Amino acid sequence: MSTDFDFYEGPTTESSESPRITVRRGGLMVLTRAAALMLGEGATHVQIGFNSKTQAIGLKSAVKGARGSYRLREQRNSVSRLVDGKRVFAHHGLTVDKARSFDAEDFGDGVVGFLLGEGGDSLNAS
Repeated sequence: MSTDFDFYEGPTTESSESPRITVRRGGLMVLTRAAALMLGEGATHVQIGFNSKTQAIGLKSAVKGARGSYRLREQRNSVSRLVDGKRVFAHHGLTVDKARSFDAEDFGDGVVGFLLGEGGDSLNAS
């Protein structure tokens, strides 16, 4: 058997290294490891906010059991984290027809999030 293999060494994906938040259809948010770390080491729960003036979604670390907190779940076989934002999106009249990815931003005061008008298409506001 020959050991003369030509291994493909094309571009590498850096999606888990750059802070990104993907909103899946229905409102499930997927945070890359880098985006989750922006919330603070060991964050297990978040609160989700919406700024209607800037059209920004913000997440901040919260303690378990805090009012309006959502669990930041580990994604199986991945370093990404999941948070279910369906109720928050519905409350603000935001619909997600297809998955969209956004650069995660540090808005200050422990709030990490994204602007809806960025990342290609925006979410639909009713």
